[in-house]
Amino acid sequence: MNIHLERGKLLLAQNRLAEAEREFKEALAQQPNDGYTMAWLAECYLNGKRFAEALQVSESAMRFAPNDSFLLYTLARSYFYNKRTKEARETAARALSLNPNDPDFFLLLAHIEFYEENWQKALDTAEQGLALDAENVNLINLRTQALVKLNRKSEAAATIDYALYHAPEDSYSHANKGWVAIEQSNYEQAFGHFREALRLDPNNGFARTGLKEAIKARNWLYRGVLKYFLWIGKMNQQGRWVFIIGIYILYRILIEVAENSPSLAPFLYPFIGLYILLAFSSWIAMPVSNLFLRLHPLGRYALEEDELKASTIIGLLGAGSVISLLAWWLTSMDMLLYLGIYLLLLLLPVGGLFSVDAQGKARKQLSYYTYTLAAVGLVAVLTSGMNILAILFLLGVFAYSWVANYLIGKDAREFR
Repeated sequence: MNIHLERGKLLLAQNRLAEAEREFKEALAQQPNDGYTMAWLAECYLNGKRFAEALQVSESAMRFAPNDSFLLYTLARSYFYNKRTKEARETAARALSLNPNDPDFFLLLAHIEFYEENWQKALDTAEQGLALDAENVNLINLRTQALVKLNRKSEAAATIDYALYHAPEDSYSHANKGWVAIEQSNYEQAFGHFREALRLDPNNGFARTGLKEAIKARNWLYRGVLKYFLWIGKMNQQGRWVFIIGIYILYRILIEVAENSPSLAPFLYPFIGLYILLAFSSWIAMPVSNLFLRLHPLGRYALEEDELKASTIIGLLGAGSVISLLAWWLTSMDMLLYLGIYLLLLLLPVGGLFSVDAQGKARKQLSYYTYTLAAVGLVAVLTSGMNILAILFLLGVFAYSWVANYLIGKDAREFR
């Protein structure tokens, strides 16, 4: 028995990562070809979010023990966190074939299926793991999330209650209970569970996000947007595209019918307006609601730096648009009208930009799109007229949703 290895495992369990890393490296200095110790070092790196290093060490470990299920499990996790989910699934399945009685292997496979939006497969895999360990809190939590995505809310509520019964001090279970409560429109109950989750673990990002949604949901205007987000979040990527394209086609049909049948137009315009409102609000609702969240005594502490920045910019653009349009109404200066419309329309790409994961490629690509669009629109305003630049700006704003959805989807496919 290597004392450094055992000490490192103990330190890792206590989340003392730097000390654990030193112990594992000491163990490897004594036994440089020990794949088992390498796997534990990789686990240390995974806990510290040093994913590239974890993968490098995991792959090296396989040279010494290619058929060890624990090494395969660590390698599969390393693949997953390095955005190589195809290899992660294959490696986890291989580990499971060698050790079919380890619920953690089913948990990893269920996580992969859940991330790839295969909700039923995630549920089935979690239940296979629970057949081995009915009180595994992580598997119960994942089963809850899969049931929510499948819109089986009552089963999800019963499942997470079972998890909390067995682990009442588990932060993730309280956060999950909060999200189930949001699905059931019990916002006050959700708020309480998110607070408890953060009390137990102040770094629980899942709970912090939920807390913000629970606070914002107290505003009846935001509730509709939140319900829309929750509903569309239950679709997989293909389903979302079918919905986006389908509703756009319906919008174009309504426009055509309204133009050709003036008697029907008054009945169709509300639906046309609803589509425009939906398309616009789906991108700006998050940063706008964060602007109001800053006024909440607890909510403002839940906002991250990127969210604070987004709400500030959105607030300035909105205020600038209102002031410009009010000034135009008082002075009849055309440039103020153009400026007000420009700032109002710019809310969509700017709000959408900050609604995308800050670390993903889509954010970087959309930032170039948004900056270019803003520059083109500003020049169009300064030239005071419906010139070619104004047309390009309007087309760019109109196309933003399509471009953003494509880039976000591409980002997700690369992860897989």
